[in-house]
Amino acid sequence: MTRLPILALFPTLLLPAAGGAQTMRQYDSAGRSVGRTEGGATQRHYDAAGRGIGRSETRGDTTRHYDSSGRGAGRSERSGDAVRHYDSAGRSVGRTEWNGNTARLYDSAGRGTGRIERSGDGWRRYDGSGRMIGRGTGAPPQR
Repeated sequence: MTRLPILALFPTLLLPAAGGAQTMRQYDSAGRSVGRTEGGATQRHYDAAGRGIGRSETRGDTTRHYDSSGRGAGRSERSGDAVRHYDSAGRSVGRTEWNGNTARLYDSAGRGTGRIERSGDGWRRYDGSGRMIGRGTGAPPQR
């Protein structure tokens, strides 16, 4: 069986704010629903049809990610305004760096791959060429 990389399983990771449960809905650039994430310290991830595609569990500054069968799919570690992402073998797959309402996304080699911008009660995600590739409600994704 082919194991998908963490970013294929969870294209928009959400690290919960301290305290409560939340729902984040994801849409593509045409406004079509592509999934949602629900929860607080433990989050469940769903595709557009409502099928469970995995879960994430946060303890302190580390979030562990699991696929729909419960196998480890990677982890994310927060340090200040930066979040580093790793696959299931512990290899770096990228990082996210927040500065105010804008996050810059980088691959494992440090190349810019896009950005996320917060505004009001939602967010927008852009690719490395500046094209909007998604948007959502609730807390913005971390990847």
